[in-house]
Amino acid sequence: MSALLALDELENSRVAHELIRLRLRVPIVHYLTNIHPKPLRMRWRQIHGESPHNGKLPDSVRPFITNPMMLAKLSSFVALYNRLDEGDGRSVTAAMLLSAWEVHGRVGSAGLDINAAWYAIRDVRSRIVGWERCARCQAMYIYEPNVSHARSCPFCRLARARC
Repeated sequence: MSALLALDELENSRVAHELIRLRLRVPIVHYLTNIHPKPLRMRWRQIHGESPHNGKLPDSVRPFITNPMMLAKLSSFVALYNRLDEGDGRSVTAAMLLSAWEVHGRVGSAGLDINAAWYAIRDVRSRIVGWERCARCQAMYIYEPNVSHARSCPFCRLARARC
């Protein structure tokens, strides 16, 4: 049994390393992996050659929704995460975040910050923001009436802009 525990801890450490390499903020990595922040900060310095970011974390995904394109990227990431996740449908795990990030990268995630992606998943799952289906195109998207870019389907909006 202790060998299985050691393997779980090793995998947890590997996932934490990858998330830090991707620049996921240390407090979020700590939250997801339950690894103490001090070794995580040391790992950040080793990987990036600088101290990790300090300062207050955003309260939600809202500040990351800067335009329809970003809303579309965040929504597509949440949709992919939801499709891949076989968990309880509420919690976000470090391993699933990393797995979804890797798959999303293969289909094009340029310009998407992993921190924003984590907030998007967390906020949709905890119902801080809405998760709506567009009546027109049937795509799921993040809905937030207090953010002008998130009051309607970003995919339809971007399609109309191309015409």
